[in-house]
Amino acid sequence: MLKQENISLLRDNERLIMTLHRHWIILIFHFLYIFILVITSIALLAFRSDIMELTGEAIYWWVMSIFWIVGLTFILLDWMNDELDLFIITDTRIIGIDQVSALTRSVSECSLDRVQEVNAQTSGILETIFGFGDVHIRTASETSNMVIRYAPDPIENARRINNVISEYRNGKTQTTVSEPTKETL
Repeated sequence: MLKQENISLLRDNERLIMTLHRHWIILIFHFLYIFILVITSIALLAFRSDIMELTGEAIYWWVMSIFWIVGLTFILLDWMNDELDLFIITDTRIIGIDQVSALTRSVSECSLDRVQEVNAQTSGILETIFGFGDVHIRTASETSNMVIRYAPDPIENARRINNVISEYRNGKTQTTVSEPTKETL
């Protein structure tokens, strides 16, 4: 779903075709991080008496608190970086919004004229079973190639993006062909 603040990225008379977020499998990775955090804490609690003999009770609980604060902060920032990544495909361009870190966001755009090819890649058993993978958008520029990692149904989404590009190019060609020039008048 396109959020209100991203609608301002659209130009006048530009029509939204589709948006592309990351696949829900990303949440499984975040739950795995939480599971590792809990298991590590349980192990540290199991050896609590031995650790307290070496460090003291106050230091032990201080280290456990810092461990949880740092662990949960990492998980929150990682989730935020994944959740806020978004690709917007309109009838004239592709806009890529990449949340790089908590305070850094990168917005790149490419006209549909400049797109050279759109490819999908799935590799491995998990990607095949759960239907996620990467969508690569290669542009005419050497530096602005876009990669949508963990995209849901990458083959279908790459096909849809290719269809949007074809419709754009065909519509533009039909418009140019139907316009009379001075030589034909």
